[in-house]
Amino acid sequence: MPITPPPERNWWDLPLGIHEKVWLSLVVVVGLGLFIMMPAWHVLGGQNSSNTSFRVAPEAYFEKTTQWTKGAEQTAQGLKPPGQDVYLAALRFAWFPNSVVLRAGVPYRIHLSSKDVNHGFSLHRDGEASQKVNFQVVPGYEYVLTMNFSNPGVYHIVCQEYCGIGHQVMVGKITVEGGD
Repeated sequence: MPITPPPERNWWDLPLGIHEKVWLSLVVVVGLGLFIMMPAWHVLGGQNSSNTSFRVAPEAYFEKTTQWTKGAEQTAQGLKPPGQDVYLAALRFAWFPNSVVLRAGVPYRIHLSSKDVNHGFSLHRDGEASQKVNFQVVPGYEYVLTMNFSNPGVYHIVCQEYCGIGHQVMVGKITVEGGD
């Protein structure tokens, strides 16, 4: 027996069955719940990154970062900041400066911006598969993240936004030394 198409009729004029009503109601309730949850969680959620952002010309930010590196102490492990502000610039296909040394237990203001295209700022601690931070870095904006590293160790900075053919080599390093 061949399969035949259903008879011609106007499906929109048929009344909804109970199962269709239940599923449509669930879809509407879940959709409204998600719609309300997103702005509420933005205000009430504790996971939101504590950042401040400013509009900045990419060249001006890169110049500010270059000046900051001149005032930082050069060590074998990387640059030690003179204060609690750390400036990192993302550019194809590197972080500038590439290596920074920080103290555990000290709150730092990490300034981030991009010189050319969108980049991702993601931190991974040595020996741990989980990422600690994942933040998008956009040219024309300076983001200030307040971070306090409680555990000494090496944290790798990985770009998680595809930025071009050399994206896979765009890594940096933050070495966190034990607190006093």
